[in-house]
Amino acid sequence: MWAIYHSSDKFAEVSAVSMVSLFENNKSFSDIHILYIERDMSDGSKEKLRKIAERYGRTIEFVPMPNWSERLNIKLSTTKKGWLGFGYNRLFITELVPDDVDRVLYLDSDTLIEGDLTKLWNIDFKDNYIAGVDDCLSRRYAKLVDLPENGTYCNSGMLLMNLKKWREDNIKQTFIDYIYEKKGYFVFNEQSILNHVFAGKILILPPEYNTVTIVFALEYDEMHVLRMPRRYSYSKKQYLNARKSPKIVHYTGLFMIPYRPWEKGSTHPHLKAFMKYRQMTPWANAPLMDANKGKFSKICQNICMKLPRKFMLKVVSFVYNYLRVMLFWYRKHKFLSDNK
Repeated sequence: MWAIYHSSDKFAEVSAVSMVSLFENNKSFSDIHILYIERDMSDGSKEKLRKIAERYGRTIEFVPMPNWSERLNIKLSTTKKGWLGFGYNRLFITELVPDDVDRVLYLDSDTLIEGDLTKLWNIDFKDNYIAGVDDCLSRRYAKLVDLPENGTYCNSGMLLMNLKKWREDNIKQTFIDYIYEKKGYFVFNEQSILNHVFAGKILILPPEYNTVTIVFALEYDEMHVLRMPRRYSYSKKQYLNARKSPKIVHYTGLFMIPYRPWEKGSTHPHLKAFMKYRQMTPWANAPLMDANKGKFSKICQNICMKLPRKFMLKVVSFVYNYLRVMLFWYRKHKFLSDNK
């Protein structure tokens, strides 16, 4: 298996937890090779990650993250500055792995692998470019990110990539052409690009392969109230099964949960599992990180959590699906008008 991670030095310890969980629960694989795309990672962090791989008889290699804006000769832009960065590696992964590697599993640092991935790794792609999990997007967001009607919007925090088909169809050039067409501006970075380009050609996996925080925090009907999905690929039974028996947990942010597991004061519903694997890393006794949240965000969060739950979900849904979308539309059109 080839697994891909990326991060700066700050998130090396979070990636370490994910790597340990991958190795612990996939001992049936004869080999697992980690390609780690890094930016400004210290030698000390690299050595700690190497020791984890060696402990399990696995291999790891580090490659510096390219500056994709410079490589493409276009300034990549997005709705929020904090979002721009590592994700574009996904689009050009064929440049970073050998030509004989036909598939890779791309994982965000904030994932936890809690099951054997043999079935996933050996899945038949059929004629699809990637395999991923439906991220439950509303019609307004689908329009905002230029998702075709036949498209299903998948979260890019866990993707199984069919690189053989990417090479055969010269997908890299398709990405580049689309980036130039949109002047380098994408609301959700490379995730918007992948879902647009691969619309109708994504193999939809069961939700347990990318169980995001909202699945642990909200009931099935509550999730529909909050997200107002254009359509959703999963039944209530599948949704609850993902919560009960996840294969891959993705610790995405959610307004109801102030801090994520590696941050001080976290109350994440799946915190215990994260801490279990953290104890198996060289960072076991290191202090947890300080949360990086602004005052306004904390105030809004506190207000929301004091409201009756049903009313709160309707309020947040309005903010999320109407006001936030309007703000993103404004920023998008302002950028395009300023860069005609």
